[in-house]
Amino acid sequence: MPLAVQLSSLSKYYRSVWPWVRTQVTAVDGVSLSLEQGEIHGLLGPNGAGKTTTVKMLAGLVLPDEGSISFPATGRRPSLGAVLEGSRNLYWRLSAWENLSYFGALKGIPARQLQSQGDELLALFDLLDRKHKPVQTLSRGMQQKLAIVVALLGQPELLLLDEPTLGLDVESSITIQRLLREICQQRGITILVTTHQMDVAQSLCKRVAIMRKGRIVVDEEVGKLVDLFKRQDYLARFDSARLEGLLPRLQAAGISFEQDSEQRPGQACLRFKLGSAREIYPLMEVLREGDIELLDFHEETPTLEEIFLSVMRQEARP
Repeated sequence: MPLAVQLSSLSKYYRSVWPWVRTQVTAVDGVSLSLEQGEIHGLLGPNGAGKTTTVKMLAGLVLPDEGSISFPATGRRPSLGAVLEGSRNLYWRLSAWENLSYFGALKGIPARQLQSQGDELLALFDLLDRKHKPVQTLSRGMQQKLAIVVALLGQPELLLLDEPTLGLDVESSITIQRLLREICQQRGITILVTTHQMDVAQSLCKRVAIMRKGRIVVDEEVGKLVDLFKRQDYLARFDSARLEGLLPRLQAAGISFEQDSEQRPGQACLRFKLGSAREIYPLMEVLREGDIELLDFHEETPTLEEIFLSVMRQEARP
């Protein structure tokens, strides 16, 4: 895929406003990042990592002190839509349609085109019946969906979403994720999402970059990250009546295990930590000798949250 956006050695410093106090905070420190056209990319990191500052520089709201931003696919700055977390993206006393009319006019969208485009987006996000309702009467999830609708006016080529599902209930979050995937696939929009919610990033993004203290410490496809951090951990569930006789057999065979915290009535659950995939053979032999009828047995795949925490721990080491 062609590159839609290329950040090269991007840095941003904030200095004290008082001339007699010489302090400088590095918000973003030499960030280089590539966004492929028509894909959803994630930008992850703890509070203060520099995610929002990076997004604001990409949006043109903050000027970088060093580095550059280029757009290889088109050679020009793409049309932009943005929903910034912590900002008022909508006028609450106006109706949904009045917000669309106002922001559509700012984008220079002709009235006739705005009518059809606005109705299409409202219908897509299941908001058409709330078209004339004041924004302040809508639920938090509806407000967030409307903010994304406003950002999509004018068919932007690049969509910046800062914490798009923060504070939403599970159903609203899943709905917004589904809609973003559909829009990306059908319209070829490049989307950059910043979020603290690792499950959202894992579900939504093809590639993620992890920031810490203004720098990118990991930049990889989600699938490759999972493979990179994959462990030889297996989870087995069986009749709890067999547990007492099985434990000494496992210890005698030198198989590392721990009891899983998830308990179900009448069932035992053990997590086996194997050094390599080859060790599964002696494990299965012990289970066979113990006459263990497995109710469930599967390899555990690390979540993006576990990967994120592992990266943060590694980076924190001196």
